Amino acid sequence: MHRKIVFSFTALFFLLGSTIFADTIYTWTDADGIKRYSNSQPPEDVENVQTLQGIPYDQSADDRNRREYDRMVEDASRSADRHFEEQADKKAQEAEARRQQQLEAQNRRIEQERAKLQKEIDDIQGRGLGPTFSSGQKANMIKQVQEKINQLENNPDDYFTK
Repeated sequence: MHRKIVFSFTALFFLLGSTIFADTIYTWTDADGIKRYSNSQPPEDVENVQTLQGIPYDQSADDRNRREYDRMVEDASRSADRHFEEQADKKAQEAEARRQQQLEAQNRRIEQERAKLQKEIDDIQGRGLGPTFSSGQKANMIKQVQEKINQLENNPDDYFTK
């Protein structure tokens, strides 16, 4: 019995779905008690025939629906593209901000190191000369610290990796 019901609904679905080709659908119950559907008239001896009028096929409605669907897909595609572009821009801005922060941190570190080395030069210059500390030693020490400052300014990455 379950199969008959499933078959009946399936047949009805396909027959009603094919109203493009049929203007009228006939339904009746045959002598065995099986519900029948057809787009052609049933046999003459069948009683209680019902007719279902088909819905005429409207090509223009399909065209409108297709255009509307295509427009929705295009809008969704543009929206997704904008979203991805915004995300890419946001990531690029975040990366630039991180790079800028790193650069500022490196510049602060360089300035701190430069100030430390300059203080070292000032301390050497303020040191008095004596039997154990000559003007040549003083000039040599200042020269070494000045070379460190030059290296710091010219190549800070190498300076800090040593």
